Amino acid sequence: MIEFLTMAFFVAQPVAPAAGTDGGTRPPMLGAVALRDPVEISSNLITGDRNSATFTGNVQVKHRTMDLRCDKMVAFYTETREVKRVECTGGVQAQDSDRYARGERAEYDVSSGVLVVTGSPEARQGTTYLKGTKVRLTLGSERVEVENARIVIESSPAKGKAGTRKP
Repeated sequence: MIEFLTMAFFVAQPVAPAAGTDGGTRPPMLGAVALRDPVEISSNLITGDRNSATFTGNVQVKHRTMDLRCDKMVAFYTETREVKRVECTGGVQAQDSDRYARGERAEYDVSSGVLVVTGSPEARQGTTYLKGTKVRLTLGSERVEVENARIVIESSPAKGKAGTRKP
């Protein structure tokens, strides 16, 4: 039972809080272990061994500001049971702030916060829509990288002009 709970709740590499930003609050706790930047994963089914776990059906991942969804995910972890990398397949959708990406496959490096989406990937940021062969998002950054990109930039509606047309 302990092994199952350990596999079902992964923890990212601990990150020291920035000076003065803690405000006296403590990170979430699991038993006597303090958690920093937890990777929260849910799915219909989980199977695992010492080095990885496979999540199948309605997989949802939350890490810091990113929400990631897919049909199947394999999480690889260190000897101390911290998630180091995940591979997602089938209906991948990721959102981080106003940036959105989707495709058929994705790899996410937990320590760097880099998500790479492939398999007919598409991305959107604000009014910009992109397609290419590879989409790369970095967690908490405004940056979107798209290889072999095709881009469509939608014009924003003019402010104060809506509904002012005369018949």
